[in-house]
Amino acid sequence: MYVLTASQMQRVDAETIDRVCPGIELMERAGTGCARFLLHAYGGHATGDDERSPAGAGAADAARADTHRGERAAPRAAVFAGGGNNGGDGFVVARVLARAGWRVSVHVLRDPSRLPPDASRNHRRLVELARTCDHLVVHEADEADWIPRAVEDADEADVIVDALLGTGTRGAPRGATLDAIRIVNDAPAPVVSIDVPSGVSGETGEAPGEAVVATHTLTIGVPKVGLLFHPGRYLAGRVHVIDIGFPEDIVARHADRLLLLDVQEAAARLPWRAPDTHKFDAGTLMVLAGSRRFRGAALLCAEAALRSGCGMVYLGVPEGIAPAIDVALREAIVVPLPETPAGTLAVGALDVLGDVLGRAHALAVGPGLDRHDETDRFVDALLDASDHPVVVDADAVAAFAGRADALAAHARDRALVVTPHDGELRRLLGDAPPRPPLERIAFAREAASRLGATLVHKGAPALVAGDGDDGPGCVYVCASGSDALATGGTGDVLTGFVGGMLAQGAEGLDAALVATFLHGRAGDTAAAQLGRRGVVAGDLLWAFGETLRALERLAGERSPWPDSSDYRV
Repeated sequence: MYVLTASQMQRVDAETIDRVCPGIELMERAGTGCARFLLHAYGGHATGDDERSPAGAGAADAARADTHRGERAAPRAAVFAGGGNNGGDGFVVARVLARAGWRVSVHVLRDPSRLPPDASRNHRRLVELARTCDHLVVHEADEADWIPRAVEDADEADVIVDALLGTGTRGAPRGATLDAIRIVNDAPAPVVSIDVPSGVSGETGEAPGEAVVATHTLTIGVPKVGLLFHPGRYLAGRVHVIDIGFPEDIVARHADRLLLLDVQEAAARLPWRAPDTHKFDAGTLMVLAGSRRFRGAALLCAEAALRSGCGMVYLGVPEGIAPAIDVALREAIVVPLPETPAGTLAVGALDVLGDVLGRAHALAVGPGLDRHDETDRFVDALLDASDHPVVVDADAVAAFAGRADALAAHARDRALVVTPHDGELRRLLGDAPPRPPLERIAFAREAASRLGATLVHKGAPALVAGDGDDGPGCVYVCASGSDALATGGTGDVLTGFVGGMLAQGAEGLDAALVATFLHGRAGDTAAAQLGRRGVVAGDLLWAFGETLRALERLAGERSPWPDSSDYRV
């Protein structure tokens, strides 16, 4: 799925109106789609949280709304509508909800005579309906008692609809809009924002002033950059895309090869696993990791590879720590290797690896190697001596500090995936990655091109850059992950996931996409159980199974046996 900036979305909208569909029809589709989400999530019809159904995500909120309603016969919505087309979408939402029997109050923040044409037309339709509908009330912000009415309506609502400001808004909210944002945020009901939370830039995710804190954001047509980067990502809550029929060729033309890495994208990239797969068919990975100081990194990386579906893992570690590693991880085959006096891998380790290296389908190099001149030479020599697909991480990336061209040379005849964080990327390329989202995306694209590799730029959010289906220079923004991953060792787990996917036959970009999404969602799952502060890297190893099952299901894989709950004893 493509991701657009606010300015790109405006061009898509304009071209669609010019070539395909009038603006009033697009507004009707947008408002109706948002209303359907509300009817499903808060109207008593939610059926559970389904990865494939955006509306399913509202089930928990619906239960809370039912409690908040008590014995009332119909849900109550408070709609706050601004002066642009975002407000027009809100008018359509209010009309559809009122016709479905909801009790709806609408607060209009601009003089109706100054509304854009399509929004004005929908405002007139709403006012006409209100004349004959006793459970629909339309208020204007210039009324003397508007603020008390708005506070009362928001406090009594089962759900609040934020249709104040759209994606193109710039600067801090002021005046009645600022008052409305404060009223919305102070109310106890869940908040559903249309397109973006008001006060958030759809272009960058910045919030220069106060902004709505949404429970759900219903973004129109395609995801916006501002919903994927903080603080917009946090303020948006759960993001759902409302499809209103923008032609894909128009969207693709303006999207500039920026895409969303979500569960559907990850499932489509999952390497096929036949039901009669043997352990040697499932891929063999050679992991080179660990040192006297950093034993845990080797363990995390190897176990992650095994749990990703890799059939065999050989774990090469300095000989001094091999006995402890062998006891700690039963499923991997530990290969003791010559070490330096500092307890890191020595160049001579390459002489021991011959036969084992020949059995591997892919390599994972770097976690916990520690920095040592001889270890750096070993990494270079290893990549020279093999043409295996490889994921290079941590201290193996550091081995090429200031020598990006040398690392790029290793990508000429193999799939190469590099997984640096900001500091490692700065040392590798000599330039610090920028913070602003659009510049960060461009930097990742340029870095992947320079390395001739697939780049996983770790951060919030993670970016995956490489040559994809849309041509060279594709960048994917990962929809999973949170600050639960901000703890030592999580990068080692990611390396194991990538290596495991490479060993199973995935192409470099595919391996990176599947692994990065699994990694982020594992952090999300663990945080749901333990709290964002309570997650440690090892928790990802059990937490990612739920998402892996979802990917397998979406990829069309199925178990030949029913769930245990289907048996009777």
